[in-house]
Order: sequence, then structure tokens, then C-alpha cells
Amino acid sequence: MRKAFFLILTLIVLLTGGCKPEQKETFEKKTASATISKSGTKIKNMDVCEEAFKTKNIDKNKLLNTPPSKRKKLFISLITPAALRANCIIEKEREKFLKIKKKIEEEKPLKEKEKYFLKKLKKVYETDNLNELYYRVNILPPSIVIAQAAIESGWGTSRFFLEGNNLFGIWTFSNSTAHIKAKNSAARVKKYPSSLYSIEDYYHNINTGWAYKELRKERLKTKDPLILANYLKNYSILREEYVRRIKRVITKNNLQRFDKCSFNNCSIDL
Repeated sequence: MRKAFFLILTLIVLLTGGCKPEQKETFEKKTASATISKSGTKIKNMDVCEEAFKTKNIDKNKLLNTPPSKRKKLFISLITPAALRANCIIEKEREKFLKIKKKIEEEKPLKEKEKYFLKKLKKVYETDNLNELYYRVNILPPSIVIAQAAIESGWGTSRFFLEGNNLFGIWTFSNSTAHIKAKNSAARVKKYPSSLYSIEDYYHNINTGWAYKELRKERLKTKDPLILANYLKNYSILREEYVRRIKRVITKNNLQRFDKCSFNNCSIDL
């Protein structure tokens, strides 16, 4: 009798869809898993960007006495925030410039503040041509900036960086410009208050120099650092070998992970 009762009960459960709760539970687990995986990726990307701003007070002099593998990580942590801030400033300049350019093309009158801004922009980027400004007021992927800084400063071990925050070995021929004298030479290398100033000066060269005209055109077509690196051969006498080194530093150190990061808390002062 009892066996018959359980058999009937089992048949009722099966007929009324007793297996469905188990299927639903499995589906919910898959959905939850996918959500966790998706949000996990997002959090991971956020962590990369957030991590870039957690290391503000690194003593750059520690780079000399740090093993190469740890030195690279330390250098990247030291430079990335400045690279992202420099990009933020130029992106805001570009955003404002594009609005002004559109007004001019539509023959709308400019406000006095806009006129003043455009005048300063032309002076900074060394051109009176609006179309040329369109090419010049722009950025590069952070991975390229970090990679070149690493190459030019020997991952932060060069005397010019340690004594003068000069990341890119930029020279000066002016006695009035803050500088460091090269050893056994009359040459002078610029000295900067911070890494940010050094990166801004680097961008000035990239955005105004004749040697990077094709680079400025290409970056309107792509943001791929491995493509844009091809247009930096004029930066060094090593030419094609220099390009290969940039690409190698980017890929080996996974610097492209920072290309999706942005820094919005900046202001433009022209």
C-alpha cells in the first residue's frame, strides 16, 4: 500500500513538471555565472585603471636599486597617471576646439572667450590654420607614451630622469631654460618640475614637429598603438629598429591594457 502511494506520488510530480525547477535552477546558475564573468571582466578593467592612480608617492630613486622585473612595474605605475592626465588635458582642448571649428564653418559668431581660447591654441600648437589644428590637437594611446618613456629613460634609471624628470631625452639650446648638462659634452637636456611636464613637452614635439606629420594623419584613422608606432621611426636614429623596440615594449609588458583608461578630472589652462 505504501509502495503504491509513493509510486502514484512520483507519477503526479513527473506529470505536473517536477523536473522544471531543476532546469530553472541550472539556467539561473548559468545566467549568474555569465553575469559574474562579465562583471568580473569589467571589474578587472576598472582595477587596472584604478591601480594606475593608487601609486602617487613613489620615490623614483628606488628604481635604481630595484630588480629589473619589479623596476618595470614600478616605472609603469609611476608614469601611467601622468600619461593619462596629459591625454585628458589635450582631449579637453580638442573637444573645445572642435566646437569652435564647427561654429566657424557654420559662420556663427564666436564669443570673446572662444576667440581668446582659439588664439592661445594657435600659439601653443604653432599654426594659424584651422585644418592643421585639427590634426595637431590630439593624443596618442597611453601605451605608446609609456613605451617611449621606458625606452628613452632606461625604465627610469637615466640621470636625466632622476635629476630632471626628463623622460624622453629632450634637448635644449637655450641658456634660460632649466637644464642638466650632459657629461663630457656641451649639450643640455631639459629639466622639468614633474613627469607630467615632460610628457606635455613630448606631446608638443609630436604635435608640431615636421617629422611626425604622417603620424598625426594616421592617428585619425586608428588608435592601434602597434600601427601608430610605425610612424615614430623619425624619433630615433635607430629608425626601424626603434619602431620594433616600441612594439616589443608594448606587447611584452601588456601596456595596451591602459589604452582603455581615461582620466577626466583635469582642467585646461591656455
